[in-house]
Amino acid sequence: MSTAKRCRIEKENEMVEWRDEWRPKKRYHSYVLSYEDLQAYPCWYLDSVHCIPPWTPLFAWSWTHHQRYGDLWAAETMGFPTCKGTDWREVDGCGYMSPILVTDKTEQKERAVRFKEHLKPFIEDYDSVWSGVVRELMAKYQEFKAFDVAYAPNSALYDHFDSVFRFNNRVWGLHSWIMYTLSGLYALFEDICKERIGIDDTSPVWHKMIRGFDNKNLEVDRLLWNLYKHAVELGVDGVIKNNPLDEIIPALMETKKGDRWLNGENGFQGFLNEHGWRMPRMMEFNCKAWIEDPSPAFSFIRQYIDKSGQFEMDIRRKEIVNERKEAEQEILSRFPDSQREWIKRLMGVAQKAGIFSEGHNYYFEHMSHSLMRRAGLACVKRMVDKGLVEDPEDFVFLLPDEIRKNIIPLCLDYRPLISERKAYYNEYYQILNRPILIGKLADDHGRAMEYMAATKDDVMMKITVGVEAVASVDFKADLYGNPGAPGIGQGTVRIISSEEDIPNIKSGDILVATTTYSSWTPVFPLLEGVILDSGASLSHAAIVGREYNIPVVIQTKNATKKLKNGQKVRVDGSRGAVWVLSE
Repeated sequence: MSTAKRCRIEKENEMVEWRDEWRPKKRYHSYVLSYEDLQAYPCWYLDSVHCIPPWTPLFAWSWTHHQRYGDLWAAETMGFPTCKGTDWREVDGCGYMSPILVTDKTEQKERAVRFKEHLKPFIEDYDSVWSGVVRELMAKYQEFKAFDVAYAPNSALYDHFDSVFRFNNRVWGLHSWIMYTLSGLYALFEDICKERIGIDDTSPVWHKMIRGFDNKNLEVDRLLWNLYKHAVELGVDGVIKNNPLDEIIPALMETKKGDRWLNGENGFQGFLNEHGWRMPRMMEFNCKAWIEDPSPAFSFIRQYIDKSGQFEMDIRRKEIVNERKEAEQEILSRFPDSQREWIKRLMGVAQKAGIFSEGHNYYFEHMSHSLMRRAGLACVKRMVDKGLVEDPEDFVFLLPDEIRKNIIPLCLDYRPLISERKAYYNEYYQILNRPILIGKLADDHGRAMEYMAATKDDVMMKITVGVEAVASVDFKADLYGNPGAPGIGQGTVRIISSEEDIPNIKSGDILVATTTYSSWTPVFPLLEGVILDSGASLSHAAIVGREYNIPVVIQTKNATKKLKNGQKVRVDGSRGAVWVLSE
């Protein structure tokens, strides 16, 4: 019996009871996991890439509403043949996803016809598709930025808040529309290469073929590096390095050179105005955007001052690009002449998947979530002024309808509700070991992975969940995972539990974490390697590691538990292995 058929029968006939570790402690919105959800789907998969540590209530609401909408809308719009998208639920601040398998063969065929038409513009001229999406997003963001949240009437602020939050549906729709498409074409190219020439996305030649491209986040990193160099040239690097983060700007303003670095051509303030709509954790609302508090940017510049020299990526860029071109030719040469033109075109789109997977965060998550934070914060500030809320930052403990309900009358005392939600958040934030799987297939990891594979949801396979690593006894390593980025590195373990730990990173460290975020990218030039509990070939660390020529091992499952700060380790990103050299 096929995997799809077997899982469908399980879905229809089996019942599963609550377990204590599955049951949410509180149901406060409609997409908190329910008993009915357990029966309706074969399995719910933890999205450890995005929800560790757990989200605040408002962001958990946003993710399960907006991301869910985007996934379902995109899959239906494009006619994804085997999957109707991904459904989402929350369990105590964590997101769980379940792909919706299309089991009817007639429906699959009908959807496949639409899907084939959908793919054509992506294959023929992806850049035009992408530039159109960027224009739409940036036009709307500019409109939102221009709105005066401080002095607008309450009714206008209500409309602004409503527009910004509703637009996030469109943001996630476009996000998933492109990501499903590119991830699917990436996987298609990998399947062809695997079947015909025996390589996949863990092969060294694949890693070389997929790298050597810039993206928007790497562009921002380079601008930060240039700001560091300009500070050195003007002799104000000491001001940045030696003052408390919140006193750097006043200290710089005391000198002409400092003011020039801040406000002159290509200065820091201009950088913030354009690129400061990003947060230390892009999947949250509870941390300030750089435009509000530039401390993270100053922290990165400080770390660059300690390292000095040339921008790390530029040191080997030409060599990496040449290696990529050689890898492209090696792969193409192994196909018959009659197939090479088509394979070359498909390879080009697969390469775009890596560029999009990393660079899209700038236009989607960072920008949209920063503006949503700005709108929510502005609304709740007015409630604080009326004594209805203690702290503007408490907006993350309210849901959108609750904010809408109170922004015009400004008469509802939300302090008891916020106190209750805050206690709930503080309780579940301490729950470190979340179940990876929930539901009927929770005790059968192999069949859960088979079900996911049957949906051919390549976003789950290549970005959010990944594939399980198989240990090789030949290496005699202390830790095994999947190859994420090639090479060998050696350094000191630095375990990063959240964005608050990022300033602790020193040159020569090996970053160890559950996952990484695009807002962490500026520290990659300091690293000798990366080891992750989770990850896949198109997840953040793998892409950035390849571009910076840093070895990355993903899917170790428990690196953050087995390794300790200060240990010396060797990382082999080509084989997915880690050795502990000293305690």
